[in-house]
Amino acid sequence: MDARCLLRAPTVLGAEMRFIIEKVEIQGCMTIVTGASSMGMMKGIWKGRETPAAGKEYHIELSIDNPEEADIPRKGKQSPFVCLHNDIVTFQGICEGMDDEVYYLRFDIDWMEMLDIHVTAFKKKKGEYISFSAGVYGIGIYPYTI
Repeated sequence: MDARCLLRAPTVLGAEMRFIIEKVEIQGCMTIVTGASSMGMMKGIWKGRETPAAGKEYHIELSIDNPEEADIPRKGKQSPFVCLHNDIVTFQGICEGMDDEVYYLRFDIDWMEMLDIHVTAFKKKKGEYISFSAGVYGIGIYPYTI
């Protein structure tokens, strides 16, 4: 298994995070970037105006189209993570709350995502871990300046 994961103690819209780009690929009119966040490796479509530079750190937000619930084995202590395997990115965050439409998932101190409540088969509770995945072509990576 060639999964690139870093473990640490959906449509999805997210809050800020830092992202260091390791690889930039041009595919037709799309710029695909692979890089590291504090929670692990991810890959997606760069939505910035300028072509990103490998080795540079960016502040980013994500949009994730068509997330699907991921079945992650629950053994031992859980923690938030992001894992890139081939062209699938798997996310696991802790539920900090919910309303009628979305779960609020915490990944890191400066990273929270909102996941459509209908992505999970069963209703989750505050404090539970929620895992979901999406293909890299459904992940938009939006840089911004602080």
